[in-house]
Amino acid sequence: MVIGNSRAVRWWICALVLLLVSPVWAATITVKSDRNPVAMNESFRLIFEADGSVDDEPDFKGLAQSFEIMKQSQGTTMQIINGEVTQSRQWTVVLMPKRSGRLVIPQIPFGRDKSDPLVINVKEQAAATAATSNAALFIEVSVAPAADSDALYVQSQLIYKARLFRAVNVANARLSEPVVSDADAVIEKLGDDREFETTRDGRRYVVLERSYAIFPQQSGPLTIEPLTFEGQVVNRSRNMFDLFDQGGPIRRVRSDGIKLNVKGVPATEDGQQWLPAREVQLIESWPEGVDLTQAVTAGEPLTWTLTLIADGLTAAQLPAITPPMPDGLKGYPDQARQLNDKKQDRLIGIRQEKIALIPTRAGEYQLPAIAVPWWNTQSNRREVARLPARTLKVVTAPGGAASAVAPIDNGERVEMAPVATVTSSPQDNGWQIAAALLGLGWLLTAVAWWVTRRKGTRSSGVTVQERVADFSAVRKALQAACHGNDAAAAKEALLAWGRLRWPDDAPGSLAELAGRVSEPFSEAVMVLNRQLYSRAAQQNATAWHGGELWGLFKSELAQHERSSASSEPVLAPMYP
Repeated sequence: MVIGNSRAVRWWICALVLLLVSPVWAATITVKSDRNPVAMNESFRLIFEADGSVDDEPDFKGLAQSFEIMKQSQGTTMQIINGEVTQSRQWTVVLMPKRSGRLVIPQIPFGRDKSDPLVINVKEQAAATAATSNAALFIEVSVAPAADSDALYVQSQLIYKARLFRAVNVANARLSEPVVSDADAVIEKLGDDREFETTRDGRRYVVLERSYAIFPQQSGPLTIEPLTFEGQVVNRSRNMFDLFDQGGPIRRVRSDGIKLNVKGVPATEDGQQWLPAREVQLIESWPEGVDLTQAVTAGEPLTWTLTLIADGLTAAQLPAITPPMPDGLKGYPDQARQLNDKKQDRLIGIRQEKIALIPTRAGEYQLPAIAVPWWNTQSNRREVARLPARTLKVVTAPGGAASAVAPIDNGERVEMAPVATVTSSPQDNGWQIAAALLGLGWLLTAVAWWVTRRKGTRSSGVTVQERVADFSAVRKALQAACHGNDAAAAKEALLAWGRLRWPDDAPGSLAELAGRVSEPFSEAVMVLNRQLYSRAAQQNATAWHGGELWGLFKSELAQHERSSASSEPVLAPMYP
């Protein structure tokens, strides 16, 4: 009886240990799509990645309900970080949607481990024209807004998309760049080329897709010249040992040209600032821990960050933001940072201004309201991106004298000796100039000392173990915020991750962070950003769901850790 009881006890202890240890063994499985949305009869790739050992091979049967599984493959990547070898596995599945609409990639089981679900938007396929029906090679081009749309204004964004369809193998391929009649037009290529498969009139094609953003600078007629593709048709039965003879004729095909009419600036906007865009946001941020409802100390610098984000404009088109400073409050603007975030179907311009505010004496100061007028190309009306006025309360530094401070961009400062107030006569100007020169010399010395101290801190600062612990805490905080659909907490966790990811140049806002990460994680960050700052989203506080952001964050981590990733050529040899 005693033996039986002891065995039972041992069995329960083993079961408890396995239960406690099993979460440590669980692998994190991320899933992403190479294209979203897709069209009917177009294939796309679904990529699963595990950062540890999975219990079993994946079971893709759940995909068959909404998709046709065309091809499967898997591979392993290995990397060495700080002497530690890490390994991850990838499974790639080529799918063809069975119907249009909002289709869900279900959770795929890897034994006891499971991937997160993913939504794929499938659009209806465009009908083939008589000119391209059953052709072995042809090019289709399209524009948005359409040629008959009223949304195309001078300096606004036009999306030009080219698709090369081929049902044969080609080598030495060349596809021309778009040429427009407006010599001053700005043309920006968007993202990387995308390649997928489709079926037209029962014939299988491999499609290469390229997208461009065009910004016409003149109103009136605009012509986009036809694109030209040239390549040598490759004979599949050629001699495999004859590497220099590709065989087959050289084929050349041309797309249709496109004619558009670009509208000028509306008469109501003549003389006004002209910013034609889909959406414009103006966002402000302050250093972490700063509460504007509390008083700040005279002489201490405070960084005010203003970020202007425009969907449909380049960063170069965005105006500088230089709010006037009230008397007693000095403002020292830093050089503006400009970024063009090139999505697959649009360009987002970002301009960020950092202003070091230094109150010279105690009191209350009114930071002015800021308004940036812009033209909504979707609703054809004038709108204004605004920031309200802010009141800054300033108190005297302890000891009764304000400290002279050298403003540092990251919020740190170098304290110097208190400066006494001296009343001087006009004859004392020489002494004032000398004192100013001596003060400047002391300021430069203090800044040089701070730079030297900062370099030393970088070399002998936080240990690897401490950074790993910090990252683990940030990851858990973001996971909790996403699972709880807490947008504000998710923002703080992402910015904390950004400070760990870029310790020497941390992003100060979600918009800046989005510009440094890859798609589709970048878009998920901007969705969170719009939830926090757009008027419509703020009225519906429960509209944001963090599950997608968390899944894409894990994918971003896995992509960053793969040191063996290689980029494909812009127009790779075309073999299906």
